[in-house]
Amino acid sequence: MKIELPGELARILNDIDGRGYKAYKALQGKSFEFSLFHVRFEHVQGDPFALPTRLSVTVDPDAAGFDTELYDTPTRRLALEDFLLRAVLEKIGKNKIRVRGTGKSGEVSVLKPGQKILKRSAMLVQGNKIQLILFAGLPADGRTILGKECLKLFAEVLPSIWSGSLLASSLDVSRIKQWLETLEDHKALQDELEKTSWSAFVADGSLLPRESGISDRPLNKKGVKIIAPATFSEEVTLPHRGRVRGMAVPRGITLIVGGGFHGKSALLRALQDGVYPHIPGDGREAIATMRSAVKVRAEDGRSVKNVDVSGFMDRLPLVESTRSFFTQAASGSTSQAVNILEAIEAGSGLLLMDEDTCATNFMIRDARMQALIESDMEPITPFLDRVEEIHDVLGANVILVMGGSGDYFDCAHHVIAMKEFIPQCVTGEAKAIIEKNPGERKKETSFPFPKVQERCVELKGLSFNRGKKECVIQTRGTDTLVLGRTDVDTRYLEQLVEEGQLELCGWILNRLKSDMKENTESSISRLKTLFATLEENGLDTFNPFNNGLLVLPRIQEAMAVLNRIR
Repeated sequence: MKIELPGELARILNDIDGRGYKAYKALQGKSFEFSLFHVRFEHVQGDPFALPTRLSVTVDPDAAGFDTELYDTPTRRLALEDFLLRAVLEKIGKNKIRVRGTGKSGEVSVLKPGQKILKRSAMLVQGNKIQLILFAGLPADGRTILGKECLKLFAEVLPSIWSGSLLASSLDVSRIKQWLETLEDHKALQDELEKTSWSAFVADGSLLPRESGISDRPLNKKGVKIIAPATFSEEVTLPHRGRVRGMAVPRGITLIVGGGFHGKSALLRALQDGVYPHIPGDGREAIATMRSAVKVRAEDGRSVKNVDVSGFMDRLPLVESTRSFFTQAASGSTSQAVNILEAIEAGSGLLLMDEDTCATNFMIRDARMQALIESDMEPITPFLDRVEEIHDVLGANVILVMGGSGDYFDCAHHVIAMKEFIPQCVTGEAKAIIEKNPGERKKETSFPFPKVQERCVELKGLSFNRGKKECVIQTRGTDTLVLGRTDVDTRYLEQLVEEGQLELCGWILNRLKSDMKENTESSISRLKTLFATLEENGLDTFNPFNNGLLVLPRIQEAMAVLNRIR
């Protein structure tokens, strides 16, 4: 698609043709009208090898042909935003027009979404505007501006992308409605969990397996679709799907058991991802988990600040008290205990655990080990002996993948066995085994589990400065958040699913630190206020400008990142 360039843009590009690359800065902050689209140069790159130029592209949704019913609620706006961003990405991928130049010349990109439907700053549908943040490499030969190639970029490449993805006439509106209906159904399903006695719901026909351990895309060809066992079978009525049958995982303490490679971890992975809605075709669209669910694991080497771990660990050698425990490098067992307590502090009503990533000595001490090492020589109270209090007293439900210890049968309210990726109810069989073989281990608790306290995590020693820059917030995937000169290890926060979530956590913590001078509330209380502000004012509320790369995290992940700052 080739359109007539705005006269002022054409004049500038002709004037700077052949000049040094910094002459492109003449475009900084300027806006141009491309028919229905308002295009602004938000930031112009300094050289052809730097981060590409950031553009905002805005169009009125009415002028773009979108019926108001597609964006008249927050849920529908999110669905439309997600769909349009994917449409832009698809259009970029289909672009066949090549722009000559070196470095990043002619490259066009946007934030790439994963399988989840999340709030992202790259696309905004609000009031009378649809706004896209898009990146384009301005063409050059070395550091010499290629003005004619840039004219081609703005006359042929970019207009075809935004016209082909942001106008209703260029899109399949029935697919937009599919996105909307999928998101509304998932929201209704999560709302249903709040009303019922369920921790999660997995609809019949859901597809759990993924392409690989590093891919979140569905394994369509060989994947087995789930069917609920009769005992856990329930029906819900969703706004668009209507009546849906599936497995309702009851609240309480639930074990997922089964042989190796039969789908135990795949089910747990689907449940931990079920806190988020998924795009149509993912296979997990009708899997929903309590919104506050947190995946907990051991995390050797993490730092800990003033956590009362006495309920799990008392009388640690060389430690005066475990009621305000501090370490720069926690062990596997200590880190898992802390992760449980911090998840509850952050408001989690459901803890998800997989024995593969748990510390064995934290989870269980069997009868033989109890006989060899007396309890007064073992400071760790196993999770097995506290899990009932975690549920009954602290109000947190637990779903645990356990294939190696039948001692958990005693405390489990429900037992689900996975066989070739199909769940079966084996609670009765597990309880019958207890009657035939009661076991010999003794419960190792001598005092009630302490109440989990809300802390005010200190940030006095944290500086966001680096060199001449007052605030540096960077990410390396979802593994590391860089705050000034401080690296925060986040690789084990499995429910951080997009890099932009981690970056936004950085901006949230930056605001949290600046507010702490005047605020003595607990960290979780203050984070709730900051998240409410984000909800009201937008994802770029706490950073100087919308870089088009931010993704909304949950408050649980923001708190988890805060807790890992050394």
